[in-house]
Amino acid sequence: MATSKPAPSGKPAASAPKIVTENQKEALHRAIQDRISARAYSLYEASGYEKGNADRHWLQAESEILRQGLEVRESGSWLSINAALPEASAEDMEIYVEPEHVVVRAQKREATVDNASPVQSETQLDVFLVRTLPAEVDPATASAAFKDQKLTLMVKKRYPESMKNAPETR
Repeated sequence: MATSKPAPSGKPAASAPKIVTENQKEALHRAIQDRISARAYSLYEASGYEKGNADRHWLQAESEILRQGLEVRESGSWLSINAALPEASAEDMEIYVEPEHVVVRAQKREATVDNASPVQSETQLDVFLVRTLPAEVDPATASAAFKDQKLTLMVKKRYPESMKNAPETR
């Protein structure tokens, strides 16, 4: 089962984002689709309700909402997936790992100033980072930590059954 525990070290404990399970992925998928749909509709509105551009609006909305920004490094049998997420917190972060993809949802807090009032407020903005992985992974091995505004996700590569059962050579 996937965990959100950081690896032990001599450093102070890092915060642990939530790793979304297979049973919880629908809510994350729905949130992504809702954001893309709302953005596509706003593009449709901005075009003056011009018909015939639904696909173009959807693809543009997808490219704006589903951001790149996850850096992947391979190290032996593990993948290390990293991202800088300023203004985010581990408590407001969800990670969904599939064998060939990873999705990170982070809620960034942004200060907003209302010119009519001296009061400063905060708004939350969902950021979705996606990445196709260079190797198939085992989602059950995923472990995540968030420290100093940097996300680190470790996940073990999945090897084909034929390689697992192959006799060792010496």
